[in-house]
Amino acid sequence: MAEERFTLRQALARPGETLADHTEQVANRIIELSALHPALIYPRLWARLYLAALLHDSGKLAVGFQRGLRSPKHRWGLRHEVLSLAFLPWFALDEADHPWVIAAIATHHWDANEILDLYSPDDEENTEKIVAELAGAPVKAWYDWIAAAAQRSPFLLPPPQPYTAPSADALRDALRRLSAWIESLNADERQRREAILLRGYFRMADCAGAARAPAFAALPPLEPHLPTPEMRYPHQTACAAAPPHPTLLTAPPGSGKTEAALLWADAARPPRLYYLLPYRASVDAMTARLERIAGADTVAPTHGRVLNSLYRRLTEKGQSANEAAKAARARVDIARLHTPPIRVATPYHLLRALYQFDGFEGALADIQNARLIVDELHVYEPERLAQIVAALVFLREQFGAIPLIMTATLPPLLRHVLEDAFLALHYIRADAATYRRFQRHRLYLRSGDLADSLGEIIQTEGRRLIAVNTVQRALDISTQLRERGADVLTLHSRFNARDRWMHEQRLLRLFGADVPRTEGEVTPIVVATQVVEVSLNLDFDALFSDPAPLDALAQRFGRVNRRHDPPALAPVHVFAQPTGADQRRPIYDPRLIAATLNALEPHDRQPFDEARLNDLLTTIYTGEIAEKWHTRYQTASADFMRAVVEPLRPFASADRGLVIAFAQLFDGVEALPLALEEEYTAAANPLDAAALLVPMAFWQYKMLEAQGLAWQEDEIIMVDLPYSPETGLLIAHQDADES
Repeated sequence: MAEERFTLRQALARPGETLADHTEQVANRIIELSALHPALIYPRLWARLYLAALLHDSGKLAVGFQRGLRSPKHRWGLRHEVLSLAFLPWFALDEADHPWVIAAIATHHWDANEILDLYSPDDEENTEKIVAELAGAPVKAWYDWIAAAAQRSPFLLPPPQPYTAPSADALRDALRRLSAWIESLNADERQRREAILLRGYFRMADCAGAARAPAFAALPPLEPHLPTPEMRYPHQTACAAAPPHPTLLTAPPGSGKTEAALLWADAARPPRLYYLLPYRASVDAMTARLERIAGADTVAPTHGRVLNSLYRRLTEKGQSANEAAKAARARVDIARLHTPPIRVATPYHLLRALYQFDGFEGALADIQNARLIVDELHVYEPERLAQIVAALVFLREQFGAIPLIMTATLPPLLRHVLEDAFLALHYIRADAATYRRFQRHRLYLRSGDLADSLGEIIQTEGRRLIAVNTVQRALDISTQLRERGADVLTLHSRFNARDRWMHEQRLLRLFGADVPRTEGEVTPIVVATQVVEVSLNLDFDALFSDPAPLDALAQRFGRVNRRHDPPALAPVHVFAQPTGADQRRPIYDPRLIAATLNALEPHDRQPFDEARLNDLLTTIYTGEIAEKWHTRYQTASADFMRAVVEPLRPFASADRGLVIAFAQLFDGVEALPLALEEEYTAAANPLDAAALLVPMAFWQYKMLEAQGLAWQEDEIIMVDLPYSPETGLLIAHQDADES
């Protein structure tokens, strides 16, 4: 190999980028990250990371690696990060620093066990072979460059040593240290936490440097775009002055909870702000809102369909399909690099990190000392709520992230588990005057089934919302309304992205909270499942609802009279049937629905006082209902801690079992209706094709698979079920329906 000599100027890190340029890029990203986290309690962390940045790609000097870059047919097949460990003797590393620098270098692409399985510390033949690849490389010139770069470091580094050629002995010593240190982390929780930050920040810097991404930006000032002190409600003023503790905010819908939460975050000036919402549609809506406040470059939306969401938004603005696809992919890539300071996501983004998906250390490092705004936490069933709360506690205790949990309704069971989870929970509640100001509804309890009152609903003037509990019921009610000649718009969870987007945009154009009324307007009747409860910012004049638990009903009420036009009170009709008692797996516990209707009985035909919501919830969630809820919550919390949180270790991504467990609980699947197969195949753009897939729960897929109605074909799940843009996917004959 000696005849294949090349100069340092010719040494590449990747096609089109020299090794020196890439190394400098990564070192500079370490400086940016250190500026974002001046309060980090690990004083040697940044020096270790900077030194690792200088050395991490030294192994790319290998003649075989350089040959492979210039001629793809010559695949090198060895690991450059392992060879980089042979360069460590160039610095007089302290014993305390040694394993940290080794680990950052060795694992910046692969997990530690993968590296150590491939390169055993005792394998002389393998280590000698890889070091021999440096014959003919400009190693001395690289030493001179590294020594000069170390002099420019803003951190205190160990001094460079006199030049020595990299050796297999040095490489084997580093591998032995790595193996022993990784094993020792099992017994030291504090070191595990710092090791997560080490790998997380290093991989963030390496990826951002390689992509030439924008700088790791600080959170911009938000207050100039929020209500001025004299225009704030008392709960907004309280949020702006809140102490740095986990905080619980309750206030009525429409009273500026979002602005209050942003004032809370802005006052702290954290390195990162996470805004967590329960649904993809609400993530998309909040992304657009925060972009108007802080600028598009500062906001990174994150959910399973974010690429499609961004693509649709850009095409709506007039970009061509190719331009929109390119811009959407670039935006998603930037979000993955953690450079924007605001992330809008569902809580499952946090859980993916704790389930140790690849890159989890970077996700956790990014949350260090962040502020987390968690909206509508009460919508989750006990099992998922338990995992989310446990994740928030873990991030608070281990990474200094502080949550603000905000809601219009606070069931007592939720309040109790939050009080148990966060010992210093700070309460902020809208005052009585604010609740009186935002009183907007008159409650009507109705016997029977709303399906028997469709004639009345058709004759009702104004913007009408029918909220039902299942997809099948939404389809049945919509069909009956159309048979009576009504114009109907149906929204539920079983539309593909293209058609759901179409329906949501029509809803916003007709019923958006900022859309003014026009005299004599005639609008469709909207029939929706729970997806309407906390997603789109809609405003209706009247609600007709299936029976549901009070906290869910309160969310449905929140879609009505959002503009708040006193002294008018909008009617909200709650029917007594169907309770779900006839289903083996009902959406809601029939006992909970019965307790809700009993609690609301004294308030029939009265103005609905949201200030009394918590008192009403206390009367509902008692006895057997509360015991069952607590049992489900505590069991799920204990299982999550045992299976996910306690085994969490740096330098090791999740095994297949943990990935499958997460997918079954949270991710679900996406399926292509057989009726759309031809359109899918003919789609000119992959994103247009992906927009035809319909989301479904994992259990639904397995049920349909058992019936021979779903199967996997070329990595696409196919379903042989009816589908139309008006009705969505029709799944019949199941014990319980979903929203």
